[in-house]
Amino acid sequence: MLKEIQTRDLPIDSITISSTLQPQDHLIVIRPLKEFTLPFYEQQPLRIPDILEIHNIFKQGEYSKIIASTEGPMGLAALWLKYAYSVPAYFYVHTDWMMFAEQTLKLTDENLHNFRRLLRTFYKGFDGLFVLNNDHRKWLTGKDMGFNPSQVHLTAHWFEETFKLYKIDKEDIFGVSNTTPVILFAGRLSEEKGIMDIPKVMEIVKQKHPDAKVAFAGIGPKEQELRKLLPDAIFLGWVQHDTLPKIYSAADVLVLPSRFDTFGCVVLEALSCGLPILAYNTKGPKDIINNGLNGYLVKNEIEMCQKITELLDNPLLLNLFKNQSLLRAHEFSPDAIIKQFINDLNSAA
Repeated sequence: MLKEIQTRDLPIDSITISSTLQPQDHLIVIRPLKEFTLPFYEQQPLRIPDILEIHNIFKQGEYSKIIASTEGPMGLAALWLKYAYSVPAYFYVHTDWMMFAEQTLKLTDENLHNFRRLLRTFYKGFDGLFVLNNDHRKWLTGKDMGFNPSQVHLTAHWFEETFKLYKIDKEDIFGVSNTTPVILFAGRLSEEKGIMDIPKVMEIVKQKHPDAKVAFAGIGPKEQELRKLLPDAIFLGWVQHDTLPKIYSAADVLVLPSRFDTFGCVVLEALSCGLPILAYNTKGPKDIINNGLNGYLVKNEIEMCQKITELLDNPLLLNLFKNQSLLRAHEFSPDAIIKQFINDLNSAA
């Protein structure tokens, strides 16, 4: 988003809390007063801002609207500014916290009910919400959350021009021959990403394609366990953003075993590089993937194995999926998405 804001010089400034980032045009960086992690969500540090510094930035900038995108301290700061300055505030929902609470935190039904009420109270403080998939919108406007449909706007991420198909040898990226099937996972190696489904998937795929390799682009707490379960897997480690397009271009298929993603930027990145995707039929991926055309939406691990094998067995079908992936990615144009976002924001005012 920041790059497009800067390129178009939109009347939007982003504010973030970071100990390392430096300010840029349209990017305001404040240093945290305190930074720590929570035991149930160690992958994302919690950063506490100086509320008076945020107050002064908002006052000096004479801003007329607020868009928050984190349910943490900055979300609470946004609500404080809304009431302090009597300006409209909106929330950009990008995490399915209910599924996280159920699948990762393993909350009981009673605690899930209380957690949902807490989320509803927080979101109700905003004048409108922006969501990234139809299922999330239906949930927010349904009986559990009770939002007016006019308050919940559907938006999307868009493809970046730097993500495109490269002609590159597998040897250069994965260290294997071009005839070796490579199944890619890109993302954090953590349990909520569904990463532990992959060993079972590969066990079955290798029955038909014993030379198939799985490659992991990313790091995370499950890496050592995966190395033990998949001794012949390829671990690329942390990958710079501008290197990802070549990795996508060199692979045969991408697997997305997560059930949490509200949109799945990795899906759009992969499609932009002509990489077909195997994902569970959940919110986010099912709004992007055209099932049976540029990838498959599957119910479980067994079906994922079957569809991977189907593509690896049929090079013509795989090539067709690659071409359709490129076409699908270009439907997510930044021009159209940003225009709709601004229109929804202005109409909600």
